[in-house]
Amino acid sequence: MRTPAALNPNKGEPAPSPVGFDNVPACEEPIVVTIKGKIPSWVNGVLYRTGSGRYNILMDNGDTHHIGHPFDGLAILHRFEISGQTQTVKYTSRHTSHGLEQRIRDDDKTLLTFGPDPCKTIFGRMQTFYHHITEFHQTMARQEEDPEYDMVNVTITPNFPIGKRLEQETGVKRGEAVVVKRDADTLQLVDKETLKPLKMFTYSHVDKKLWGMLCSSHHQYDEETNEYVNFMVRLGPFPSFQTFTIGPYAPQPGKEEEDMPPSETTVHEPIWRHLGSWNTMETLKPAYIHSFNMTKNYIIVPNFPYYYAFGGVAAIYYSNAYQTFHWDGSRRTLFHVIDRHTKRHVATYEAEPCFGFHSANAWDEEVPLPGGGTERVIYFDYCMYENTDIVDASFELGKAPSGKVDLDQVQPARFVVKKKAQGKPGNKIAPAQVRRYRLGQVPRSDDNERPWTGTGWTGGYLFSGMREYNKRRIASYTVLAQDVELPRFNQQYNLKKYRYLYGVCESRFAPSYASGSVVNGLIKVDLDNPYLGPNTDQASTAKIWDTPGCSCSEPVFIPNPDGTAEDDGVILSVVNEETEKNGQSFFMLILDAQSMKEIGRSMLGPFNALTLHGSFVDSNGIGIAIN
Repeated sequence: MRTPAALNPNKGEPAPSPVGFDNVPACEEPIVVTIKGKIPSWVNGVLYRTGSGRYNILMDNGDTHHIGHPFDGLAILHRFEISGQTQTVKYTSRHTSHGLEQRIRDDDKTLLTFGPDPCKTIFGRMQTFYHHITEFHQTMARQEEDPEYDMVNVTITPNFPIGKRLEQETGVKRGEAVVVKRDADTLQLVDKETLKPLKMFTYSHVDKKLWGMLCSSHHQYDEETNEYVNFMVRLGPFPSFQTFTIGPYAPQPGKEEEDMPPSETTVHEPIWRHLGSWNTMETLKPAYIHSFNMTKNYIIVPNFPYYYAFGGVAAIYYSNAYQTFHWDGSRRTLFHVIDRHTKRHVATYEAEPCFGFHSANAWDEEVPLPGGGTERVIYFDYCMYENTDIVDASFELGKAPSGKVDLDQVQPARFVVKKKAQGKPGNKIAPAQVRRYRLGQVPRSDDNERPWTGTGWTGGYLFSGMREYNKRRIASYTVLAQDVELPRFNQQYNLKKYRYLYGVCESRFAPSYASGSVVNGLIKVDLDNPYLGPNTDQASTAKIWDTPGCSCSEPVFIPNPDGTAEDDGVILSVVNEETEKNGQSFFMLILDAQSMKEIGRSMLGPFNALTLHGSFVDSNGIGIAIN
């Protein structure tokens, strides 16, 4: 989508977006921002946030290239250095996709986006397909050289174990790596203070055994074992799933375990390979998976009926994810369970068709049975939708009010995407439910046969469908809350029973998701006392921070180090505010996590900035709330 130079009212600058997305200014030199209210004295550390920063790119010929989907906005990272002791907040931000911006100017045919390009004809798609095939190796070589060659801006993980090779290449000390991740096997290492990109890499840089196209933006972490867990998906007619853990180094020959540096890391043997056919001999379809669950003993990977067409090859043809995905409401949602100890898939549970972006907490326990004995049960929480209409609503996320330019002056005349939610009354989209799934009679480690160790299509893999542990089981669930998304909780309760969940919810001062810009309040729900009516009911157990003109980002829970209650802490969020009187503003919000009352805010500037996820490290650089 382009605005010709002759129609640009801002000579020498990008033209305004015809669909309401504004560029976000970067602040590369730290500034001290004003505090209104008070920061608790024990809140000391750094809040990192990811987001989209540039949507309107000035081309070399004076035209303006417009990005039409918020997920495709070029990356910007935000850093808030917070000191409750001195009552100061230092703010820094940096654009981290300059190489990708140049690729847009160069009309790079190998670009992959989330949203569709309305300018691209069938012939243009064929050109793109050809360039993807013929220039694959050149693209990988350029990515190796340019740390900003692609866009990575979904989650940000401090203390990430990048391994010896990258530590030596980049000079980043062990335990100090800040890494940005996305749903593909592309990661970006940035400087923990300046946010300057240092290296773009893949999981194969950490260990050569790890390779694939897709992975989860949200890893899982076990603090007791110091293990990062994620999975790979290799696309194709027979997709391969590979779950892996990055954990402590195995002792070197001649050295005992205690002789090894405690923070050293390496990749264990992958704990899950080749998830394919079972008792129905049904081939799995690769599905879009943004996050997953884990307990002390198991990993639970969802397989929603929201599939990559033609085994993922369609993404190369369309050059975007939106047109590649398709929803099949006739197929069941599957939950694959992997035993963390035996390193193998032990069970598959099926549930009604649904879709979710974000998981919450999970745990497993032994539950008594009537008449004696016990069964192993997994409980996991997920923010679920009845279908994928929410993906249509994502086109509206972060938009400013329209009307800045005449859409008929833009090429093409109008940015129209046929969305599946269209045609429904008011395009109404049901918000997410917090569902607690129960997986019963989970096989224990000692119940299983020895793990299959084959490497091909022979032996146990081909005939695994005949084994008892691969039969389909039923997943049941209970709805614990309505209208909660971007869930976060006290990380001290990770992999354990917990009570309080925080997230964003629809604002009562704005239209619902599909009727206009996506505007959010902040919500706290009591999972032990669910209320299934509107959260604004007087009888609701939910607590909400919702202010006219404000749209809140994902809440980050910081526990009080001297607290004893699960919800004793603060919530950090960054908020966009827009009023007729004051125009746009962007600020960091601090709430009391028990009451959800505001206790402070720091004003950042007269602009809005869409942010996705965030992480917090304490004053020693140790992760307190990681996403």
